[in-house]
Amino acid sequence: MATRALLTKGVIRILASPLIALSYAMALLKVREFRDDLQRCLAVIDTAPFLPDRFVTTLVAAEDHRSAFHPGVDPIAILRVMIVWVRTGKIQGASTIEQQLVRVVLGRYERTIRRKYWEQILAIALSSLRPKDAIAKAYLSIAFYGTGQYGVSALMRCCGSELRGATQINVMQMVARLKYPESLSPSPEWHQTIQRRVRYIEGRLRGSANSRPHVPRMIQRAP
Repeated sequence: MATRALLTKGVIRILASPLIALSYAMALLKVREFRDDLQRCLAVIDTAPFLPDRFVTTLVAAEDHRSAFHPGVDPIAILRVMIVWVRTGKIQGASTIEQQLVRVVLGRYERTIRRKYWEQILAIALSSLRPKDAIAKAYLSIAFYGTGQYGVSALMRCCGSELRGATQINVMQMVARLKYPESLSPSPEWHQTIQRRVRYIEGRLRGSANSRPHVPRMIQRAP
């Protein structure tokens, strides 16, 4: 299993190397727009409220199970999306948690190649500057969960004001809403979709428990 983890990480690093180089070049050249957007994202991470690690583990299992291996972008997921698109014409998601944080902070959702590349190089920069668990907690603290439901207030509404005491089922239900936000009047079909998503997350969590490399390392930053 350790050999597989090292191989996966090596392949991802090789595939992502052009984007990594571009991210470092932008930082070194101190491109103003890049610097400003990066600082906005870092400020959100550095001021994010406390969230129990259970929320992070659940988020990673659901949205970004190779988080421990990739540098902010997941080229394996990108290749998968490209293959599916060529074969079926369907568009799937390949965004990492870092990319999702960048998207929410900047409020940019336009479907353009430029926006996607910008999001990716910022995600790589964030991944090199902050621990992955801090990035994940920051994302959860500002994410959209449904109509009028944002960030920590939405989590507390579902899980209770003391998030340490949140049940695993409530945590999974909230993470499921990241993919399927709740409308003002949720339909029976939406509830069924959330139940299916929760079962998917449960399966991912069981897989993570049996394969430690899928669980994000909770890196502590030096004071």
